[in-house]
Amino acid sequence: MAERVRIEKMPKRQRHSLERKMSYYGYIFTAPIIIGFLVMYIPVIIQSVIYSFSSITYTAGVGMSTKFIGWENYQAAVQANDGKFVSTVITSTLGLLPSILVILIFAFFIANVLNQNFKGRTPARVIFFIPVIMSSGVISYFDSRDSLVDTYTSQSKLDVSASGGFDYSTLRSVVSNALGSEDLSNIVLKAVDGIYSVITSSGVQFLVFLSGLQSISVNMYEAAKVEGATGWETFWKISFPMISPLILVNLLYTVIDLFLKKDNEAIALIDSALNSATMYAQASAMSWIYTLIILAFVGIAFFLVQKFIVYQD
Repeated sequence: MAERVRIEKMPKRQRHSLERKMSYYGYIFTAPIIIGFLVMYIPVIIQSVIYSFSSITYTAGVGMSTKFIGWENYQAAVQANDGKFVSTVITSTLGLLPSILVILIFAFFIANVLNQNFKGRTPARVIFFIPVIMSSGVISYFDSRDSLVDTYTSQSKLDVSASGGFDYSTLRSVVSNALGSEDLSNIVLKAVDGIYSVITSSGVQFLVFLSGLQSISVNMYEAAKVEGATGWETFWKISFPMISPLILVNLLYTVIDLFLKKDNEAIALIDSALNSATMYAQASAMSWIYTLIILAFVGIAFFLVQKFIVYQD
């Protein structure tokens, strides 16, 4: 804030020169990302589009050849297995809506709590972010496998104790006896899975919200307190408007992140087709259908949320 005031007090020519210089630095820092995208991703994207409109054949000693067939792969992707791909995409998309809302609210709540001045604040922030760090390493391997509920409710996965694995049948027995109901124990374990998923999926959003809250001048809160504003009024008239652009950023990030997770059923169908030598072109078509759905969802989310965003000059 003080730096911005200092810049605004500069002579107009000197201020424009400094702003131009700072914009150059921005171009320099973003150039590697832009160049990397153009060199590494654009060719792959173009090739994927070509595959989605082609039939692919493999010939021994010759390799792969393509033949343009128009929209046939897209029609096959939509109509295959009685429209299973389309129905799966719709179901998974609707299922993600509550998760998106819960993750954003949870991250925003935790950021507000950990932004308060209390003893042990720094260790608390580290403890909260540990699951996010762990989920990117070894834990991510197990997280990409079956969930606790799937393992718990599948008899074939319970019978692994003889081979030295964890005896999940004992876990099922203990939880069921403690709660007195098999259905209730399933609900509890689903809640545990949900809590773990929310925590590991909200780390980036938490950091973004926290950085936004820390950028708000303390003087604004002190002035509001002097004017007799309550905590509720301070939140809605200072905190929320000041970080509202970050809500949009986190919303878009969360949508894309959840749509592309490996445990998403639509992604699983695309991977299955991609691993089949005879469905590679159809997998490209399925990927582009899914990409367009994601872009449409992001566009709708942006349109609905931007009216609540307050941009600071």
